[in-house]
Amino acid sequence: MKKYLVPLFTVLCLCFLMPNEVEARKIKVVTKPEFAKIHVDGNYVGDGVYFLNFTRKDEFFNVKVEAPGYVEKTLRIYKYDKRKSIPIDLLEDESIEASVESELANKYFTINVREGVDESMAWKLLTQVMLNYFDEMKTSDKASGFMNTAWEVDKFPKSEVKIRTMVQIKEITNEGLAYQVRISTEKAPLDAPGEYGYKPWERVLKRYEPLINELQQRIGKN
Repeated sequence: MKKYLVPLFTVLCLCFLMPNEVEARKIKVVTKPEFAKIHVDGNYVGDGVYFLNFTRKDEFFNVKVEAPGYVEKTLRIYKYDKRKSIPIDLLEDESIEASVESELANKYFTINVREGVDESMAWKLLTQVMLNYFDEMKTSDKASGFMNTAWEVDKFPKSEVKIRTMVQIKEITNEGLAYQVRISTEKAPLDAPGEYGYKPWERVLKRYEPLINELQQRIGKN
């Protein structure tokens, strides 16, 4: 019997002497800005400050912090982290500063051509305006009344995102000469390869914002 008691006693001692890492503990998460929203394992848990409660079975938590106008940050926090408090500072999103929210982003809007401007003149003016904002036209078919620019990509390294913009114009049947215009604007992670990762973005970069008014002034009805 003694030969069995000794190993059992040794195992019990080791359990009591194991490192504190297996014990339940708390780690405080503090965000900057203080109004940033905190998500833990996909669930919203609060703003600004949150205590991660590790039980014996928890090894880590996936934490996501986000705030309007800032770059979202996602990280994994382990129970074995020796820090009692972990600061999470968000960077201001450069792409937000460089853009404006727009109801017209990724939607067609109509420009009715004013009297005195025929189809040939309207096409010439439309082309001139487009080339004021874009380096090249991808398609320009006067016969079908359709043109679109190539994608223009703007990169924001600090925000780790890139924005691409394209304009499409097509002639439509209306009471008189008219065109539909669409400013397509999409956002993707900076490291996304090629065409992948882009999603519609309901904002327009400020350098393209005057385009709408310029089109209206050049060919539209007052």
